[in-house]
Amino acid sequence: MAHKKMAKKTSPGSTPLPGWVWMVTGLMIGLFVAFLVHLKDNYTGVTIENTEQSQPKQRDARAVRKLEQDTVPPPERTRFDFYTILPEMEIAIPDDEIETETKPPKHPVLKQPGKFILQAGSFKTVDQADRMKASLALLGVEANIQSVTINNDETWHRVRLGPYENVTELNRVRSRLRQNNIDAILLKLKL
Repeated sequence: MAHKKMAKKTSPGSTPLPGWVWMVTGLMIGLFVAFLVHLKDNYTGVTIENTEQSQPKQRDARAVRKLEQDTVPPPERTRFDFYTILPEMEIAIPDDEIETETKPPKHPVLKQPGKFILQAGSFKTVDQADRMKASLALLGVEANIQSVTINNDETWHRVRLGPYENVTELNRVRSRLRQNNIDAILLKLKL
C-alpha cells in the first residue's frame, strides 16, 4: 500500500491562531471553572421562601422591644472566687518579724569629732544632679555639685552636703534625709 501524503486544507486568507491566544483562552476557561468551584464550596443552601413570609411584617415598637427582652437572657451575677480562696492562702507571720521589717534601718549615730560630708548621689548628667540638689534645697539642706572625671573618659556629677564639723548637726541632716527616703553616703575627710 502506498501512502499518500495528505495535503492540509486551509482556506485561502485564514492564518492559524498564535500560541498566546490559545494560552489566554485556556487561562480564562480555567479561571471560570475555579470560580464555579468556589461558588459551589461557599454555597450556603439558601432556599427561596414564600414571598409572603420573606417580606418583613410591620410590628409595633413595643412588641419588638418585648420580644428582644424575652429572648435576651438575664445577665449572670458576677462571682468572685478570691473571697473564698484568699482565707485559705493566709500565712501567719509572727509579730516580731513584722516589727523588724517595718522599721527603717538606723544609721549609727556618730559621736567622734572630725570633718564629714554626705554624698546624696552621683549622676551621669548635670540635670539629674541639679534635680537632686533642688529636692535637697526643698528639705532645707544646702548641697553642692562636684564634677569628677573617671578614667579620663567618664564624667560623673556628685551631689554633696557639708562639710560638717558638728556631729549633732550631721546626725540631724542624716535623719532628715532618711525620713525623705534619700540614702546618703557618709564620708570622713582626711585632715
